[in-house]
Amino acid sequence: MDVTDSDALRGLPDAGAANSWGQRLRTYRRARLGLSRGDFAELINDRARRDRVNVACSERHIARWELGEVRRPSKSYRALLAALGAPVPEIESAPDLKAGFAGDVVSRSPGFPTAGTRRGADATLLEALATAVVGSADILTPWLPSLDVSGIACDTGQLDLEAVRSTTAGLRQRDQRHGGGSIARTAVDLLRSTTALLAGYRGHTTLAHALLVATADLARLIGWAYHDIGDQHRARQYATMALVSARRAGADSLVASTLYVLGRISLIERDPRAALRMFQLGQLPAQDATGSGESARLYANEAWAHAMMGDEGRMRTALARAEDETTRVADTVDPWTRVFFTPGEFTGMQSVIYNEYALTTRGQTAEHYTARAVDAARASLAASTPRRPARSVLFDNITIATGAFRLGQIDDAVSFATASLEMTGQVDSGRVGDRLGQLVHAATLASSRSDVRDICQGIRSAVRTARNTARPMTEHRLATA
Repeated sequence: MDVTDSDALRGLPDAGAANSWGQRLRTYRRARLGLSRGDFAELINDRARRDRVNVACSERHIARWELGEVRRPSKSYRALLAALGAPVPEIESAPDLKAGFAGDVVSRSPGFPTAGTRRGADATLLEALATAVVGSADILTPWLPSLDVSGIACDTGQLDLEAVRSTTAGLRQRDQRHGGGSIARTAVDLLRSTTALLAGYRGHTTLAHALLVATADLARLIGWAYHDIGDQHRARQYATMALVSARRAGADSLVASTLYVLGRISLIERDPRAALRMFQLGQLPAQDATGSGESARLYANEAWAHAMMGDEGRMRTALARAEDETTRVADTVDPWTRVFFTPGEFTGMQSVIYNEYALTTRGQTAEHYTARAVDAARASLAASTPRRPARSVLFDNITIATGAFRLGQIDDAVSFATASLEMTGQVDSGRVGDRLGQLVHAATLASSRSDVRDICQGIRSAVRTARNTARPMTEHRLATA
């Protein structure tokens, strides 16, 4: 049978259900008051002090109410909420723990448009994403992929949640070392299994919620893998699936992280305005996810979008905000965010942003920012440890080589281009091929030296070989996905 993520989630607690008290409270706090959970808790405490009510509301209280963990707070809290004009829960019937979803499974073809209609459909998707962030995630159902889970056992008694998490962590590390093409097929197979297990659950359980978060994490990783391969169509489908799952689970950090992925898809398609909206949408859940670090990464990528649009002022402001947010990050960072805080990673991101801005301008300004990009990439490499993704290290080498060619530093450029070529065979990534193409273009314009021609020919050959090798593998992945 084909199961969409939305089908598999029915019967589980839904923090995003539009008619739930938790969601109405969340919408009131954000849309009406514009407050974080912590600030809203303090507002309740202020009212309690005025009314001489003995309570001590915290951010955790607000989170549990909004996520549906507590469906009806105490009488004191209900009175305080009413006094503030906030939604108050009605008497709700107990959830139907026997409500399953095996009979609700539907077969549906993927909802994304062809290339000819993509621009208009992207605008519709953006509107749906905006609604899903503060309302019900069900609106995103048309954009989800279909997963064939026929023949997969749905015995929830056999679930090893830690095995799912550890396998996902291993796939994430492999993606960072060897590119999205090295994990896509395996990750989709695992996602089928977790989706089938979700379909086997009856009722609301802690384990079902944990599996929902794990499924969202895995779908996000698959979306990123397809983005890295170069299949942005499927990247969007799986990232949207991740957002629906994370939104239903009330996992704010993961919602924000998935919007980051969707924004990066728009960036690679050279649509910075759409990307910027994704990143800005991500700031809403990122601010609620205390200490997650996603806000810093979103600001950094907002800077990239501004750089692509040639807006130096907003680029610099966004980078400053990203740097400021990094100082607020807690010691424990969620696994889907952790890579951003690997030594050298943020500096490497700055090098990409400076290089992007340099391409939008001319003369001394272009030369200045090209030099800044090269310097930042060198600093990034110097700060790197063995834990930093090999793909990121390769990107730094490509940035230095490309910038050095533009600056006329041919010997340095050839050295780093050679290092880039040596690393290329270890990473199955369409993005690497794209950036190597930019390197070759800069090299061809910079010099006609024989060693430059040789390295360019070597890069072209390596990229051609990688694409020819990857094509049948990717087609097989797409057929099974």
